[in-house]
Amino acid sequence: MQNTNKFNYLSLYIIIIFFSFLVNFYYSSLGVEPMDSFVLFNGGFKVLNGLAPFKDYWLVTGPLMDYLNAFFFKIFDVTWTSYIIHSSLTNSLITVLIFTLFKTLGLNKIYNLIYTLMFALLMYPSVGVPFVDHHATIFVLSAFCLFIFGVKKKNKKYFFFIPSFLIIGFLCKQTPTTYGVFAIAFLGLIYLFNTNNIKGFLLSVTYGSFLSLIILIFFFYFTEIPISNFLIQYIYFAGSIGDYRLSNLKPDFFGIMHEFKFIIIPFMYSIYLNVIYYKNKLKDEFVILLSMNCFTALMIFHQLLTMNENYIFFLIPLLTALIHTYNLNSNLNRYTKNIFLYSVIALCLFAVTKYHLRYNEQRKFHRLEKVNLENAVDANIIHTKLKGLKWITKTFSKEPNKEIEIILESIDLLKDEKGKFSVITDYLFIPAVLNINDYSPNQWYHPTVSYPLKDTKYYNNYKSFFVKKLQINQINKIIVVGNGLEDLLALTFNASCFKKTKLGEITFRYLIKKDCDEFR
Repeated sequence: MQNTNKFNYLSLYIIIIFFSFLVNFYYSSLGVEPMDSFVLFNGGFKVLNGLAPFKDYWLVTGPLMDYLNAFFFKIFDVTWTSYIIHSSLTNSLITVLIFTLFKTLGLNKIYNLIYTLMFALLMYPSVGVPFVDHHATIFVLSAFCLFIFGVKKKNKKYFFFIPSFLIIGFLCKQTPTTYGVFAIAFLGLIYLFNTNNIKGFLLSVTYGSFLSLIILIFFFYFTEIPISNFLIQYIYFAGSIGDYRLSNLKPDFFGIMHEFKFIIIPFMYSIYLNVIYYKNKLKDEFVILLSMNCFTALMIFHQLLTMNENYIFFLIPLLTALIHTYNLNSNLNRYTKNIFLYSVIALCLFAVTKYHLRYNEQRKFHRLEKVNLENAVDANIIHTKLKGLKWITKTFSKEPNKEIEIILESIDLLKDEKGKFSVITDYLFIPAVLNINDYSPNQWYHPTVSYPLKDTKYYNNYKSFFVKKLQINQINKIIVVGNGLEDLLALTFNASCFKKTKLGEITFRYLIKKDCDEFR
């Protein structure tokens, strides 16, 4: 009987691994938003060719992501397929962890399978490609899972690994990881009041913190990233963006309720269960429910501050599975409990279907929800490295072939350009396609988000870094490729510093004048 049960669970794990991998692999190739879809593709290519973030190019998010992508490129070559294998595998790993979590908590395996597959459907496929927010969220969620395992199994070894997951998450993106650190610290204090093994918990966390510190030291040692650059770019400047958004955050209660209604409804019921378990003095269950509720709260807060499309709808099946697990021991009578449970399940099924259609089928994260994806064409036309990608963007939604013609024109112009030059583009796969160093002082160009503008606190740091990188690499001209990027350099430098020449429809050459003081 025990062997049969193990075989059944093995079969379920196989289903979960293949489904979560393939669903992301499929949807990741339906259309793109050029900058968002390829920013980490370019970062991985840079690292693969010996460049280092913060040292060789300005970066505000996700240094570890560039190294992870470089790792997959090293194994599978620099291709679109290698790129989405990374995100698809990540989707599989977190889905397996979620299934294991609810298996440990005692949820029926069939219900567990259904909720887990719904989680896989909404976790990574909304964006598809490797993305800093998704990776950071996955590492934070993994840390919360480890905390719950430790509480449920009364095993301190799980607490030992929590700091390492958080430090890795932080190297993927500062937020929501920072929120997760404070939330787990809070949960740890709560747990201390509800455990008899205080010494074991504290020692495990302390040793785990030392391990995380060693990981961080090794990261800086092997990457040779200057600490000062890291602090200015990743901590101070990036922190100033967060401070600005927080100071200008004007929460609209009804707006938040409307936007997150399918998350908030099960969230409210989960909080109710949390109160019930507290009153019933079921300490471990109370802490476990509180853990997932804290994670939900921090993710909603993170979503309110981020500029990206909504991606936290994976919380819906996660909360529903939690409610299904702990609903049975609430103080409600059986009939009422069933009504509440089946109502939440029905809501979950409706919401998952809704957001699957909107974010996976219609690719809303990439702003393609009003685009006919059947017009997409094989990106293999651009280069074999992009084989498998169905190319269509919002800008050229009705004429994807026209956009490809313009991209190919730009690629040919770059091939014919003599001498060394820097490339600034939204089509961040171009350096990999040409197999060149783009000598770009910045990984990606999103004004105010990826670099500071004039009259802001860290502008002089950025400008000095930009100029120094061009001087070190002996660059005297910059080629700009992209729609709406024609005046990008004027946001950082005086326009009179450049001699501008239009080379193609979206391609411009900016020759740096020798008498420009800003480049001396």
